[in-house]
Amino acid sequence: MEFALLVFGQETDWDRMTPQEREERFTANRAYGRAMTEAGVRIVYGARLARPACAEHEERAGEGVREVGGLWIIDVPSEEEALSWARAMPLSDSGRVEVRRCDGPPRDRESARPPA
Repeated sequence: MEFALLVFGQETDWDRMTPQEREERFTANRAYGRAMTEAGVRIVYGARLARPACAEHEERAGEGVREVGGLWIIDVPSEEEALSWARAMPLSDSGRVEVRRCDGPPRDRESARPPA
């Protein structure tokens, strides 16, 4: 089953990070993705989402406002496993993950693979 792991956090957290802290966040997320792959999880898609132009307004990017900033779509056998991976995700202090089952028709694993 496919599940979306929606990553929420405060945009202001990212703004306050130094370039080194941002690189550490990217490194932690790459390690997280490798751990999933090594465990046999099929990662359908993963991305950091660009901030929408309207988020530049203080009411969208202000203190305490969480916005979706990234997502992973994973294919795992159960919701329990998706929740387990969500709990293992590296997050900022204000971050949280929401898990949603994808309601599309099941994809054939072979046809979903990129061409060799």
